[in-house]
Amino acid sequence: MFENLEGPKREREPLKVASTVSIPGTPAGAIVSLGLVVICWSALPLARPFILGTGGAGLIVGLLLWWKHRRDAQ
Repeated sequence: MFENLEGPKREREPLKVASTVSIPGTPAGAIVSLGLVVICWSALPLARPFILGTGGAGLIVGLLLWWKHRRDAQ
């Protein structure tokens, strides 16, 4: 009657576990993020336009949000 109290046993999926990286919004997270960008930049030359594009888009969105927040605070 109580043989399955722990729930179903699942096998670990190494690729799924290894593909999840959690980066905190701290100075240490910034260092990790920059390190990942440098690794991707050097290891994946075809990804360089994507890295530049996402960095540029993030910069534009970040500046717009900063400007909006600053304007609302005044």
